[in-house]
Amino acid sequence: MRRAMGVGLALLLAACSGVPPWRPVTDWVQVWRLVDRADTLARDGDHPGARALYEQVIQEYPTSPWAPQALYRLARLEVTPASPVRNYPQAYTHFDRLVKDYPDSAYAAEARAWRETVGQLLAREQEAARIRQDMERLKRVEIRLEQEALRVREDMERLKKLEVDQEREAARARGDLERLERRVP
Repeated sequence: MRRAMGVGLALLLAACSGVPPWRPVTDWVQVWRLVDRADTLARDGDHPGARALYEQVIQEYPTSPWAPQALYRLARLEVTPASPVRNYPQAYTHFDRLVKDYPDSAYAAEARAWRETVGQLLAREQEAARIRQDMERLKRVEIRLEQEALRVREDMERLKKLEVDQEREAARARGDLERLERRVP
C-alpha cells in the first residue's frame, strides 16, 4: 500500500512539477524507485551503494522531480563523518549545484546552509594545511639554526684552545726574552 501511494505521489509530482515531460511516466516511477532504494541503502549503512544510485538519478534524470532530492541526499552522505564516501569538497560541489540548478526546490534553503558550513570547513582545513606547512618549514629552519649554533660553539671552543695555546706561547716567549735579557750584559 505504501509503495502504491509512493508511486501515485511520484506520478502526481511528475505531472505537477512543471518539468518538461520528455520521459514517459514509467521513467518517473523508475526514478522514484531508484531514490527510494538509495534511501533504503543509506539507512542500512550501504553508503557506496546509495551514492551510486543517487548519482545515477542525477546523471540520467536531471530534470526529474527527484533529482534535487537525490543531489541533496548524495551531498549529505558525503558530509557524514562516519561515511566511507565522505568527501567534503565533493559535497560542497553538490550543495552548490543544488542551489544553482534547483533554486526553487524544497532542499535549496538547507543546501545553502550546508554549502556555507562546508565552505567554512574547507577554508579552515586549507588554513590548517598552510599552518602545518609553515610549522614544517619552521622546524627545518630550527634544525638548521641548531646545527649552525653547534658549529659556532665548536668554533668558539677551538678558538679558546687556540687562545690558551697562544697565551702559553706568549708566556714562554716572555720567559725566553727575560732569560736572554739577563744574559746580555
